Amino acid sequence: MSLSAHELKNLLERHNVAGISFAVLRDFHLTYAQCEGVINNESQEPLWPDSIFQGASISKVISAVLTMILVERGKLDLDKPVNRYLKSWKLPENKWTQKTPVTIRHILSHFSGINAPTYRGFFKEDSAHTCKDMLDGIESCDAPAVIVEKPVDEQFNYSTGAFAVLEMILQDVSNESFETLVQRELLQPLNMHRTFFSQPLSENLSRNAACGHRSAGELVPGNWFVYPTLAGSGVWTTPSDLARFALHLQKILLSDSSGLLQIETLKQMISPYREPFFGLGFALYNDKGPGMSFGHTGNTEGYRSLFFAHESSGSGAFILANSDNADPVIKEVINQIARSEGWEGFHW
Repeated sequence: MSLSAHELKNLLERHNVAGISFAVLRDFHLTYAQCEGVINNESQEPLWPDSIFQGASISKVISAVLTMILVERGKLDLDKPVNRYLKSWKLPENKWTQKTPVTIRHILSHFSGINAPTYRGFFKEDSAHTCKDMLDGIESCDAPAVIVEKPVDEQFNYSTGAFAVLEMILQDVSNESFETLVQRELLQPLNMHRTFFSQPLSENLSRNAACGHRSAGELVPGNWFVYPTLAGSGVWTTPSDLARFALHLQKILLSDSSGLLQIETLKQMISPYREPFFGLGFALYNDKGPGMSFGHTGNTEGYRSLFFAHESSGSGAFILANSDNADPVIKEVINQIARSEGWEGFHW
């Protein structure tokens, strides 16, 4: 174990963080999972290793792998204009798209020029919104309609709006909901039984869901917000499930197993596209010791998260926390994991 329960409690108290849960990979095995703190500051109900958290933008790496599964099957082409696949909604054409049409490769690499870097969540009692509502920017969404606002394929421009476009592509091509598609094609095969793209969360799943907290310690209104853009920010998950997902990818890279993707496809995803820090769906970490690591961070109202996996050593750490101000705790936890696991030259 990297940190004792006593050390973790002190760390959470020092930063006024409700709770943290994490899992660690070592030598291509899930070595341990650990959690400390509470589901809810008011009830003081303790966290359990299978308590689910909002994973926020970690959703994007799962969505990216799902997309590449369909690319390998010939259902999608990374380099064809996205409007060829979109049926129920179209990306508005303008001077930027006329010059360079937006493709799925541009979306996955954040070179699409699409606006909407992030979305705020909705209160549970708000009227239900759909991904299409967000794309259209209807008034009650309090968000702009999705458009291409910058030159395509010229600069990194992080966009959750672009992943809303990707969600519509996946649904239009498969003729089923994103939640159904990802469950069948990815979550079930990898035994990720505590990972859900359910927005809003069902009453049954809500019983063991970590509630989001503000920096001062108070609960997020309604315990958590609802995010209708599933592909970009809608996942609920556990660190152990994220570790299973990463381990599957690591084993593909090791050429040790047949998997959801071919090794050439996965290598393409974790290779730089235009910038050294990002591939197709994955953030790339070239400054964390020998070799390269891949992953993503996450941030929704009341939650912070980190997905980190090394490309060749079979190591990794997956950390979820249920407080707005958890970043310093996540940093200290992963640095301590790195020290105890002997990750050479690592510092977050």
